[in-house]
Amino acid sequence: MKTKIIWHGTASVELISDCGRIIFDPFVPLKGSPVPVKIEDFDGFTDIFVTHGHFDHITSLPEIVQRNPKTLIHCTKTPYRTLARKGVDRKNLHLLHYGDTLKVNGFQLSVLHGRHAILPKATLKRLVYILKHPAKGNIPFILRENRVAVENDETVFYKIEANEKTICLMGSMNLRGEIEYPVEADLLILPYNGWEDNFPPAVRVIERLKPKRVLLDHYDDTFPPLTMPLDLEPILGKYEGKVKEMRLGVIEEV
Repeated sequence: MKTKIIWHGTASVELISDCGRIIFDPFVPLKGSPVPVKIEDFDGFTDIFVTHGHFDHITSLPEIVQRNPKTLIHCTKTPYRTLARKGVDRKNLHLLHYGDTLKVNGFQLSVLHGRHAILPKATLKRLVYILKHPAKGNIPFILRENRVAVENDETVFYKIEANEKTICLMGSMNLRGEIEYPVEADLLILPYNGWEDNFPPAVRVIERLKPKRVLLDHYDDTFPPLTMPLDLEPILGKYEGKVKEMRLGVIEEV
């Protein structure tokens, strides 16, 4: 059996094996987003994996666990503490450490220390865009969540093995110089976001990891007014046939 991959918007990626399924970073888009993902779309998962503690990766988790009280969230210490403060029972939290390897629902996952993208600085043009955006009412919520949900240099790079294939899933589009990451994986899931210009960092990652195929996620408009659809043509054109953008609900296989 091949492993199936389904994108649910943002960094929310579902993997399905012959033994079960897991999901990474489930997140419900904010008001004004054109992405039609709802909280009930995340019902039924027994295991959720977190790549890092920013709000667009963990804010929906307390409600998901409330709806699914047997769900186990696997995360490093900062999102673990954030979710505990948000009321998630510790029985629903499993603390991950770099170097861990665990087997869940037909997948073997190795936890490597990743690195977050270097977020662009605010500009006057960007500020004007945000304040004029129809979804500017989301700003207080985003600011509040940003103060609570921090990354703290704890982005995870997951190496996932199933059905004799290797999938690398990145929490953010950056790598650490001192870490030996898997090369020539069958698939790299790459969050195309987080930089002033996403193209050069994406090229650096792809050239370093040399994956056979690349699927792009996290390029959509899920928490306006801070997000907007991104231009994927430069990276798709450079790696034509190798790099592909994921589409909501469309099943990919590896």
